[in-house]
Amino acid sequence: MIPDMFVKLSWPNWVFALTVLGLILLSYFYYYRTLPPLSATRRWIVRTLRALSLCLVLFLLLEPAVELLHRQAEKPVVAVLLDNSASMNIRDRRGIRRDSLRYVQENLAQLGGYDSLDIERFAFDLHARRLRDSLDFSVDGTDISEALRAVQDSLADRNLQAVVLVSDGIYNRGPNPLLTARRSPVPIYTVILGDSTPPQDIALRRVQTNQITFVNKKLPVEVVIWHNGYEGQKALLTISHGQEVLARRMITLGKSGFEQKETLEIVARKPGDFNYTVAVQPQAGEITERNNQRTVRVQVLKSKIKVLVMGGSPNFDRHFLSFVSKQLKDFQFTFLTEKAPGQYYEGALERVPLDSQDVFIFHGFPTRKTDPAHLRRLMRTVQRRRAPILWFFARSSHFAQLQPYDELLPWKRVVRLVPMENQFVRLTPGGRHHPVCKLDENETANELLWSELPPLEIYRPVQMRPGGQVLLEMDPRQEVLGAGMQNVPVCFTYRRNEIKQLVFNGANFGHWHFQLQEDPARDRFLIRFLDRAIRWLANREDIHRIQIRPLQQIYNVGEAVVFSGQVYDEFYQPIPDAEVVISIEGDTLRFSDEMIAGGNGYYHQTFSGLPEGEFRYRIQARRNDQEIGERTGTFTVKPFFLEYQEIPANAALLRQLARQTGGRAYSPGQFLRNFPDRPLESRLQLTMSEYFLWSYWQWIILLVLLLSTEWFLRKRWGLL
Repeated sequence: MIPDMFVKLSWPNWVFALTVLGLILLSYFYYYRTLPPLSATRRWIVRTLRALSLCLVLFLLLEPAVELLHRQAEKPVVAVLLDNSASMNIRDRRGIRRDSLRYVQENLAQLGGYDSLDIERFAFDLHARRLRDSLDFSVDGTDISEALRAVQDSLADRNLQAVVLVSDGIYNRGPNPLLTARRSPVPIYTVILGDSTPPQDIALRRVQTNQITFVNKKLPVEVVIWHNGYEGQKALLTISHGQEVLARRMITLGKSGFEQKETLEIVARKPGDFNYTVAVQPQAGEITERNNQRTVRVQVLKSKIKVLVMGGSPNFDRHFLSFVSKQLKDFQFTFLTEKAPGQYYEGALERVPLDSQDVFIFHGFPTRKTDPAHLRRLMRTVQRRRAPILWFFARSSHFAQLQPYDELLPWKRVVRLVPMENQFVRLTPGGRHHPVCKLDENETANELLWSELPPLEIYRPVQMRPGGQVLLEMDPRQEVLGAGMQNVPVCFTYRRNEIKQLVFNGANFGHWHFQLQEDPARDRFLIRFLDRAIRWLANREDIHRIQIRPLQQIYNVGEAVVFSGQVYDEFYQPIPDAEVVISIEGDTLRFSDEMIAGGNGYYHQTFSGLPEGEFRYRIQARRNDQEIGERTGTFTVKPFFLEYQEIPANAALLRQLARQTGGRAYSPGQFLRNFPDRPLESRLQLTMSEYFLWSYWQWIILLVLLLSTEWFLRKRWGLL
C-alpha cells in the first residue's frame, strides 16, 4: 500500500510560500537590466538558477522533514497456552491427558480461518514461555495466573483477539486464576483435558512436625490423609529413614472424600539433619501411587547443651548460677569453683572432658591465684574448638592473667577494675532486637520487662573492642563517679575468628531474680535471660563467616535450587568483593560455579534441573588470594509430586474462566470443530516514518551545481 506523505518545515507553510515568492521576485529584478544586455531567454535562465539557489538555501535552513504514514492490516492473534505440567501424565477414564493435549497441538492448523490467523503457541507450568521445543510434562507445579499474565504482557503490542487455555485446570502455585482473568482484555477459551470425576486414590495431603528436636526425645508427626473409594479399609502408615522403619500404625480409612488426621511418634537416636519419609500403603485400583508418600526434614540436636562454669570464688552470684542450672533442663552444667591454685571445691579440672563442652562460663575468673597451666589449657581449648564464652566480671577477676590472650578478648586491656555500686542499667537500641535480650516478642512489653531493674555493681574502665554490639549500658540519667563514664557497657557481644563471646560487666545480678519474685511478669526474668544467652552462644549457625545457605532444605524435582547469603570478614563486616565458588556433588553428578555478587556482601546462585537425590555442597570464599573460609552442608531433591495431590480435572474452574471473560469451554474435539465461534477482526496498523531531508549531503552538491552553473553562464555571457 502506497504511504501518505507529509512535508514538515519549521515555519508555517504560508510564510514559506510568501518567502519563496519574495525570493523569486528578487531574482527577477536582479536580472531586470544587465550589462551587456541579454536576450529575454538568457535572462530567464539566470533568473531561474538564482531563484532555485535562494529557495534551496531557505528550504534547508527550515530543517525540512518528510513523514510517511503506512497503513497495514494486522491479522488477529490467538495465543494458545499448552499445559506442560506433570499432571498431563495422569491416566483416567478419558485416557492419558497428554495425548489429548498433543492431539489439539497437532491439529491447530485445521482451525477455521487458519490462514487469516496468527497462532502463537506457549507452554506453561510454573512459568510461561514460547513453545520452541517439544513438551516433556515433567514440571511438578502449575501457575495458571502467571501464564495468563505472561502471555498478555508478551503480546501487548500485537492484535491479540483471544487466549486459548489447554489444561486440566489444576493449579497449585500462584493466586486464583479467576482474579487474574478479571483484568483480561480478551476472551479466554478453555479446552478441558481429563475427567473431573474423583477417581479411586489415597493421598498424603500434609505432614506437620517440629523442624528441630533433640536426641532421645519423642517427636510427634501429624499426618493428614485423603482418600476416595476405600472407606473402611485398612492401610499401613509408616515413617522411615532410609531402610529403617521408625514408626508404623495400621489405620482404618474414614469416609470417602474427607481428610483424616493421624499422629505417630518417632525418637531420633543421634544428632544431625535427617530426611524422614512418611508413606501410606498403596491400595488396589489407585489411579497413582505417587502421592502416597512425603518427605520431611528434621534437625536433631544433642539432648543437652554442656556448660562448664569456672568460678573465681563461692559468692552469692556463683550460688545463684548453681540455682539457675537446676531450672534449665536442656543444659548439663559442670561447676569448678576455685579454692586454691590448681584446686577446686567440686573436683579436679582434669576430670572434666573439655572437648565435649559446648559453652564456657567464666565467672570472676581468672583470679590472682588461678593456675596459669589450667588457664592455658582452657583458652587453648576455646581457640582450637572455637567455643563460645560467657564472661561475668566480679571483684575477683584478675585480667593480668589474660594478657597472653589479649587478641582473643572482646575488651581492650584493663589493668584494674574499679567497682561502682548501685548502678542501674537500660536497654540499648541494638539490645531491643537482639535475641539475648528479646524476652518478649512485643517490643513495648519487652521494654517494660527491662525497666527499673534492681541495681548492679558495675566496673570501670571497660572498653569494648571495635566490632562488638552493646546490649545493655549503664543508665546515663544517674550520677556516676568520674568524668567520661557515660554509656558504660554492661552487656555486649563480640565475634571474631568464629568465636562468640558475651560479656556481662556487673555483679549482684542475683538480685534480678530474688527482688522480682513479687512481680508475676518478671519472677523468672533472669532465668529466661541466662537461658537465651547460653542458647545464643551455643548456636553455631550465625558464627560462620560464610552465611550462605540454600533457601530451603528440601526441593521438589523441577524446582530451582537457590543459594543466597552474605560473606563477612574477621570482624563480621560484609565483604562485597569476595570470590565465592560453590560446588555441588550428588550420586551421579558433580559441578562447580561462581556465585553472583549482589552488593553489601550478598551473593546468590540458582541451579535448575537437578535430579532426585541427596546433594552435598561446599562454598569456598577468597579475597585477594587469601582464604576467607568454607561452608558445607546438604540438601535434598525429592519427587514430591505436587501435581498428584489433586487428581480430578478442575472443569468447573475452566468453565468459569471462559464464562467470566466472554469465551467458551470446549472438549478437545469441540474446540477443533467450532473455534473460533465469532469473527476475529483484523486491525489497521498505522506506522509513521520520518526522514530529515536537511541531513542528506546530496543537497550541498545540488546547491554547488546551481551556483557554479550560474557563475559559468555569467562569465560566458560577459556579465559584470
